Amino acid sequence: MPFYAEYQVRSPLSGFIKKLWTLDNSNSRLETGERAVLPNGCFTIAFITGEGIQVKTRLTDTLLTPGVYFVGQLTEAISVNLLPHTKAIMVQLFAWSPAHFGTAPMLDYADRVLPLTDPGINVDALNNPAVALAVYRAFAGRFRHNKNTFLIQQACLLLAGAGGALTVGELASRLGCSERQLQKQFKQHVGLSPKAFAIILRLRNAVDDIAYPRQAHVLLTSLALENNFYDQAHFINTFQSIIGVSPAKFDKKAYLLAFKK
Repeated sequence: MPFYAEYQVRSPLSGFIKKLWTLDNSNSRLETGERAVLPNGCFTIAFITGEGIQVKTRLTDTLLTPGVYFVGQLTEAISVNLLPHTKAIMVQLFAWSPAHFGTAPMLDYADRVLPLTDPGINVDALNNPAVALAVYRAFAGRFRHNKNTFLIQQACLLLAGAGGALTVGELASRLGCSERQLQKQFKQHVGLSPKAFAIILRLRNAVDDIAYPRQAHVLLTSLALENNFYDQAHFINTFQSIIGVSPAKFDKKAYLLAFKK
């Protein structure tokens, strides 16, 4: 089982880096075995050392050799298996962060893991406290801000604050823009539609409710309503399609989950 740890970052890093998390199998001669990683509405820059990580999706099975990788928005669960002597440091970026550093369409990166060939960061020299600062120094010179980056950031914050319980129309109204403009900018800069992003937020809240229940027995009907799904059937179908199992069969030991705040 991989050793999972989280590290919070401070200003000015906290404006676009949500946190760091690590998987450390560096002292083991054995593989960790597969664990699932769920969509979380964030992008990730992954720093891998050692023998690498096996990553499986429904369609692909890829070995990530040592290096630096950009992970786009996930729309479904993937599984990871750390090979012996491997460590991964993950820099989790807020959904609005890539919009500040480039114009590449993030929709093209959804569910993809791509190598960063020249990030300007020496992987071998990194450790947990230094990695966020290294990322900041590598990208700070490219930082830009305009009306579209502001729109995306405010949209993400509003959706997160509402637990994903805003329609596209409600969100556009609060932001003072058209639904068409919001849809276009969101897909361009976040790589998902606002609706898909909201569903991921609601599902992650539901996963937390299952993994860290506030009471002994959690009713699916209550989970569905508390996380703003139409009904129990809609909740179960959405959960199954993205998480890969039904809510009733969800076993937190099979997943790499963030610590409950």
